[in-house]
Amino acid sequence: MLTSSVNRRRALGGFSLSALLALAPRLAAAQTAATPQGAAVGEPFSVQILQARAQALAAAPYSPPPPLPAMTGLTYDDYFRIRFRSQYALWNNPPLTFRAEFFPPAYLYPRPLPLFEVADGLARPIAFDPAMFDIPGEHADVAKAWGGFSGFRLLWPLNAPDKLDEVAVFQGASYFRSLGRGQRYGLSARGLAIGAGEPNEEFPDFTAFWLERPADGAAVVVHALMNSPSCAGAYSFTIRPGEDVVFDVTAAVFPRVAMAKGGVAAMSSMYLFNVGDASPVDDFRTAVHDSDGLAIWTGAGEHLWRPLQNPKAHRLSSFPDDNPRGFGLVQRARGLEDYGDLQARYDLRPSLWVEPLDSWGKGAVVLAELATTKETDDNIALFWRPEAPWAAGTRVDLRYRLHWGQERFASPGARVFRTRTGADARAALRLFTVDFEGGALAEGLDGVELDVQADGGEIAWRDLSPYPGAAAARAAFGLKPVGTSVNLSLRLLRGGAPISETWRYLWSA
Repeated sequence: MLTSSVNRRRALGGFSLSALLALAPRLAAAQTAATPQGAAVGEPFSVQILQARAQALAAAPYSPPPPLPAMTGLTYDDYFRIRFRSQYALWNNPPLTFRAEFFPPAYLYPRPLPLFEVADGLARPIAFDPAMFDIPGEHADVAKAWGGFSGFRLLWPLNAPDKLDEVAVFQGASYFRSLGRGQRYGLSARGLAIGAGEPNEEFPDFTAFWLERPADGAAVVVHALMNSPSCAGAYSFTIRPGEDVVFDVTAAVFPRVAMAKGGVAAMSSMYLFNVGDASPVDDFRTAVHDSDGLAIWTGAGEHLWRPLQNPKAHRLSSFPDDNPRGFGLVQRARGLEDYGDLQARYDLRPSLWVEPLDSWGKGAVVLAELATTKETDDNIALFWRPEAPWAAGTRVDLRYRLHWGQERFASPGARVFRTRTGADARAALRLFTVDFEGGALAEGLDGVELDVQADGGEIAWRDLSPYPGAAAARAAFGLKPVGTSVNLSLRLLRGGAPISETWRYLWSA
């Protein structure tokens, strides 16, 4: 088994204390952050200064961080009971709408990180004091070893004007997360993936953060210094909450070595099973997943939909493209009874869409799917991999936008809302049904054709039927596999032109 298949949430962090209750088993420590030279009080700060620091860091040999501090012995429940005292929050005074609160260096996050506030072009350290935390009495002594914060969360009135909610969390490696209005945390993003889903995966770290004092209540800016054996980098996040929470990301990455496996705009999620799958565990629920599909809007304008799977063995799938318009991991099933879970509320998990803001050229959207029997594993990874490797000693500039919340940029015609598959043992066939909905089907199926392709198999029969309800249809077909793996493609045509997104599926014996 690949080493990267072991609980991927051991690397992601990004959990607030309020999110820990439901998601604690997904946490673990892949924090390997090095501590750079801290800024002096009132030291000048700018994006250019941070980029120069990252470039200088990359020009020097990589220095591994010192060993992690000794673990305190705190359990998940102990850590959850440690609370940051809100009176010590950064930007705690009106009229500032944003507020920053901090996490202790304990449990799975023992390494403190330098944090700074930026105001009027100057960076000042954010003072740390164990008294900022309400610690249960039996564990009060653990604070004696604390030397700083392990991460932070940003608050903003996302759901009601008189209540602050979490809109972003940065904690653990280069992971961060957000969500849309009325949602709960689910999938996560990270600054950079290196060899994601493969043996010896490398986890770059954000080693220091600079939080800009907000100029107004509409946006807040966070900067981060990144370091790893392969590269160093400077990242800036402009965060704008609303119905969705939008991150504008700019980054300058400086490779120390030739990098052929860099993953841009990477994200991680969990997929255990769906309504059309055989559950790998005995479970009362209809489905268990943070995301149910991969959506891609190609540079040529085609919309692709690939249902996620929990495979029998680890696999990587590549979707080559030239200047993609966007891609992301999506949660389309939005009904409570799509899952039947009143606690986890997977129907409220956010989708995450990547919108490139520059020309990315040739490369591929890469999907990693890892086999698991646990909903505590992040077994799905997604990222963009450029076709040309990054050369050592160069500078790579990246700009993209992250949309956290509801699905955006879906096919304007008909989109897939459910996939099912089963066996026809008598005919030695696999049966598939793919359900579509959308305005392109509002006038019925007159003139609509079903285009099905099978690379590695034969289509024995096909059928297209109206689905009860408005503007919906079911495409069904029987597949006779020739080998042990079949790449399937399906779309709806009218007059020879596509009126739906293209459904893609990888069937394996």
